[in-house]
Amino acid sequence: MLLIDASQILRRDGTGIASYARSLVTTLHSEQRRVALLLDRRVSTTPGTPEIGISGQVFGNFAEQSATARMVELAISSRLGLSRRLDARRVAVESMRLASLDPGLPPNDAVFNVSNGLSFANAMFMLRRKLTEVTVPAKIALAHWTGPFPIRARGAPNVYTMHDAIPLRMPHLVVDRRGEAARRHNAIAAGADHIITVSEQAKQDIVETLGLPEDAVSVTYQPVPYLPPIDREVSERLVRDIYGAEPGGYAFFCGALEPKKNLYRLIEAFTLSGVRLKLLIAGPAGWLYDEVETLIDQLGARTLVPGRRQVRWLGYLPRMHLAALMQCARFFAFPSIYEGFGLPVAEAMQLGVPVLTSTAGGLAEVAGNAALLVNPLDVGDMSRQIRLIAADADLRHELSLRGPVQAARFSPNAHLHRLAAAYRRVGVSIPVDRESGFPSERQRRPEVPAFKAVG
Repeated sequence: MLLIDASQILRRDGTGIASYARSLVTTLHSEQRRVALLLDRRVSTTPGTPEIGISGQVFGNFAEQSATARMVELAISSRLGLSRRLDARRVAVESMRLASLDPGLPPNDAVFNVSNGLSFANAMFMLRRKLTEVTVPAKIALAHWTGPFPIRARGAPNVYTMHDAIPLRMPHLVVDRRGEAARRHNAIAAGADHIITVSEQAKQDIVETLGLPEDAVSVTYQPVPYLPPIDREVSERLVRDIYGAEPGGYAFFCGALEPKKNLYRLIEAFTLSGVRLKLLIAGPAGWLYDEVETLIDQLGARTLVPGRRQVRWLGYLPRMHLAALMQCARFFAFPSIYEGFGLPVAEAMQLGVPVLTSTAGGLAEVAGNAALLVNPLDVGDMSRQIRLIAADADLRHELSLRGPVQAARFSPNAHLHRLAAAYRRVGVSIPVDRESGFPSERQRRPEVPAFKAVG
């Protein structure tokens, strides 16, 4: 059985790691590949607590803990800092009715929970500079952690996904505390049986920064699940009635408001471009987002029509609304300063939406020749390219045809084969000869003629 870290999977804010974990589990799970989830929901137990009592707490709603309560709980669970071991408990999901759980659980064969596992592991790493060990009450062939978390499973190979080296190479883009990110990444690199990452650029950064041999890191890219397009009439009605936008009359961005997303420069370039389009921004507030919010208030006040803002932040939105807004956009804009992969770019291309993205990080790999690439630090260049993609219908048509072909390179089936090769590095073989429940690349890929390169 493969144990997959699902600590982020029930988060309603839909972080990038949550999306990755969900796609990873869905890709791996089949009749021949048994997959167990490891949650880290806070659970209070006493001797004799029945399984149904544990399950109810895992999927229930806890009141927020005070800082003092968290410290007391940590002291008790760690035996005043003397122990860095945790025991996972089985979660009896078969006794629960979880069809309405949102976000729900991906397909699985078993669910385990380690109470406050990541919070405990982070605190213990700060205290003792060692990885927390988790014991799972089942025989597992491999544990796959979906982020650089200071935790490992006992009795099995431990594989970690490092999505990028941003905390190490671009510390000004993240919030860190006294160099903890560097210590954590180095400790994980030393303790991992293997590391997976999501682009060749991310691998290069990780290898160089952490001083690892090339064969210690495998590139699997990221699975891009098939997104069936929403009925066009339904999408257009949703965009008009709920968001007051005209289909084709706006550019769209989705992602957290945080420094690496480069929204400050995107908004400046958009307002300087002079295009008569709205810029709709969807996503939760991230760290250090205050400057972006202030700029939206200042520059977003420029209007095409009195009383209507050109730049709008819509906040966190349901998945269906995101898909409808993306599908009806004139183009999708995602000029990040750095991304290990850039899932929104691949999703937009899969839907046939023209994309403007960045040359930085793994984005150029993901986009290939199916997007318009810009220098993320050059506002003038970005402004010119915005004018080009907004005005050139032939260019947009060409990109909309190329996009699904490029996105098919990152299908779940392709990802499964790359994962299998990575797992073999630690002596674990998984069958890959059966379909994983997704349309094959051939089924998804349209016939597209050869095109000249986009300038």
